[in-house]
Amino acid sequence: MRTPIAFVALLAIAPVATLPTPTIVASDLDTGTAVLCRSAVEGVTLAYTHSMYGGEVREEFGAGAEGRLRRLAMTTANAAAAEYYAYDVGVERVGGRYRVDVPPREFAEVVVRVDRVGAHRLLAGERVVDLVATAGAGHRVALEVRAVPLAARLVPGAC
Repeated sequence: MRTPIAFVALLAIAPVATLPTPTIVASDLDTGTAVLCRSAVEGVTLAYTHSMYGGEVREEFGAGAEGRLRRLAMTTANAAAAEYYAYDVGVERVGGRYRVDVPPREFAEVVVRVDRVGAHRLLAGERVVDLVATAGAGHRVALEVRAVPLAARLVPGAC
């Protein structure tokens, strides 16, 4: 009796699982491998060490219009790094960080050249993806928004 119920339940959720949803995908451009696949609604943060002034910089991204990646916020742990980015915008101290009042901007993609100095990472909720360890120093990692079926997001590497 359980088999028919499970089969009916599977048939009921199958259409939902195949619907494409806006997804932020991080891909190693040198190998073609997806290193992160996350709902665009939840967003992702690119974190790295500023190469001149030190201190961690965080850029938060979500889904923008027409399948584009939208930068939502930028913060840094270092006042000098904040001033570097704030050429013509304000900087505000928020807790132990500096928020740079960058205007929201949309991109088709953001490409990062991964290196050990920058120690590039992607923060997705509690998950941290070390791009140096995952992609390798010198590799290029692209962040973009794609329409990905929910089922593909649940299978590692299928994004």
